[in-house]
Amino acid sequence: MSVCYMGYPEFHPGNKVVSLVFHPPEIQRGTEVTIISPRLGDLYAVQLPDGELHRWFAGTELQTVSSSSISCIPYRLGDLVRVLNDRGHPPKIKKGMIVKIVKVISQIPFYDLKLENGKYHRWLADFEIVSRNLIQSS
Repeated sequence: MSVCYMGYPEFHPGNKVVSLVFHPPEIQRGTEVTIISPRLGDLYAVQLPDGELHRWFAGTELQTVSSSSISCIPYRLGDLVRVLNDRGHPPKIKKGMIVKIVKVISQIPFYDLKLENGKYHRWLADFEIVSRNLIQSS
């Protein structure tokens, strides 16, 4: 079963936002980041070969492994796919690794980010961040 979320990215390049969630290792709840680029697309949670679950690959980071089917996004639950890009994922995730789709979130806004220390972070989904302007300083 797919979860559908239709909408346009709420934030734009240069916007300052605050994380509502923990994204190991560099993002804690409350971490302030800057939007580099908003995206709208499908996100996937996968099961790794060792059984561990991993969240949020973009469809463009994956490729079907079935030679009989066209490389087609969106992927479906149960599809086996190859990881094409491991940037921004834990070291355990390797380019070329075959993983199984276990959750599909269709057409959701997500973002590439710059951390306060200047490092790049793959993304946070729209529902995981809030505008810095809405947060009161303590």
